[in-house]
Amino acid sequence: MNIDAIKGGAVQYRSAVIESIDADTREMLVKAVPYGIEADIGGNITEKFLPGAFARAAKAPHRLNVWAGHGGALVGRGLAVEDRPDGVWVRAKIGRSQAATDLLTNIEDDISKDISIEFQPMPDFMEIERRGERLFLTHRRAFLLGYAVVPEGAYGSNAYVASVREDQYEREIEAAKMWLLEYTRRNL
Repeated sequence: MNIDAIKGGAVQYRSAVIESIDADTREMLVKAVPYGIEADIGGNITEKFLPGAFARAAKAPHRLNVWAGHGGALVGRGLAVEDRPDGVWVRAKIGRSQAATDLLTNIEDDISKDISIEFQPMPDFMEIERRGERLFLTHRRAFLLGYAVVPEGAYGSNAYVASVREDQYEREIEAAKMWLLEYTRRNL
């Protein structure tokens, strides 16, 4: 993990949890970000989000997107965002396109089972503290973009951080994918 990319406001990815899916209404409830939990995100960086960090997302939940994988098809939109004391919760409507139907089938069949939220740090609302060799990063506010449903996060069901990889080669591939995703969103 590169602190300069975070401080620069580059889009970040973190694992999240599917709490429930209603097959009849095609609504998915996700605990997108827990508040107050310190997580090791690699590179000697520990990160946490303060309560209210994503409160602004509650004012415009329709701006949150749901994708079938990073860079995949848009398959849903946010219906409601609840900024609770324990974290930010997103209720999204999954569409009726073939990609959306395939996504729900893959979740039901336990093929795609993890959530990877996408957010943009806000450098003016971050605190960075050094304790020995370790950096502690606290987000007071960040911009929630949405989430992708992926086959498996970086560390499976125990994951909080989805973008951290041990191997340099995998980090370079992931960085290229993130750049392509950002480029595609801005230019298409």
